[in-house]
Amino acid sequence: MKKIVIFLSILVLGTIGIVLFTSNESGITQIDVETLQNRLENEEISLLDVREAAEYEGGHIEGAVNAPLSSLDEIELPYSKDEPIYVICRSGNRSAQAAQLLKQRGYTEIYDVSGGMIAWEQN
Repeated sequence: MKKIVIFLSILVLGTIGIVLFTSNESGITQIDVETLQNRLENEEISLLDVREAAEYEGGHIEGAVNAPLSSLDEIELPYSKDEPIYVICRSGNRSAQAAQLLKQRGYTEIYDVSGGMIAWEQN
């Protein structure tokens, strides 16, 4: 019984450590870079980097697809509308805008990475 209580305590504390914020208005979920890193290590995910090409070429997360916010309206994405899409930029501003745009285009499961590449590099 004591082991079960300890396990459940660890499970709850671990769950609290993974930050997920969902806005009921937008339907977009914000995640922190620790959660992104965990998902990258344990799942195959679609990561969209919405920084400009020069920023992307200066360093990006392995496997991220570059689709700059400035041309996102014109790009046909290779994802189905119900596929989870993770969006990252430099600091979190452009990814929030891109997430909103994707939502308007009919994508239903969007994760906006809070703090962007700045937070990723500090992690």
